[in-house]
Amino acid sequence: MPEFDAVFSNQSPELEGIIELGFVLAHLLFFCCFVVFFVRLFRGLKHGKIFVPGNARWLYAGAWQPLLSIIFRLVHMCLISGGYSLALTALVAQTINNLALFSGIMLMALLYDLATDVSEENQLTV
Repeated sequence: MPEFDAVFSNQSPELEGIIELGFVLAHLLFFCCFVVFFVRLFRGLKHGKIFVPGNARWLYAGAWQPLLSIIFRLVHMCLISGGYSLALTALVAQTINNLALFSGIMLMALLYDLATDVSEENQLTV
């Protein structure tokens, strides 16, 4: 694979810093979603409840973090710095890994949501 140049190769370093800061803040936001999920889970465990109603939405929100990583790599490679064949190979490997991670977290959130509904139904029927 040949090398390719960035679309905006002659931009100011301040713009690159602003783009990277935006992605760092977005990663922090999605990480906080995971933290809120686990804090709510552990608070529910103190009360004897594993499946806390409304807790799955935090997993659904946090699942977007791996996709944000893919978008950051694509933006950085295509728009800012350009790329080489080895970097493109690493990007493909990271994309496959992050898509699998996204799918796994979404599946876990779906199962947690279903288990919460079943748990609420069992509490109502008892």
